[in-house]
Amino acid sequence: MSGEPSMEDVLNAGGHKDATFHLASTKVIVLTDESGQTWLCRRDDGVGDTAAPMGRGEALEKFADALAKVLAAGDVTPRHHARDTCGRHRE
Repeated sequence: MSGEPSMEDVLNAGGHKDATFHLASTKVIVLTDESGQTWLCRRDDGVGDTAAPMGRGEALEKFADALAKVLAAGDVTPRHHARDTCGRHRE
């Protein structure tokens, strides 16, 4: 384990969601936590989530790029995945 928090850890810790989308099988959230750190959180196909700390501008640029790629693919149907009682995705 890398010691980095998961996407769920970051989201559950609280803060302000600066931007979010959940289309096709991609979910991307830019969150600024209570200490002012901005995180880019991403999950593809309901698994393999990531949470990367970065500057707010960089996170929003990556968010916009991910959204543009999903829109260009033409599939904008949200896909919902099974969750356990703690709200984490089940495989």
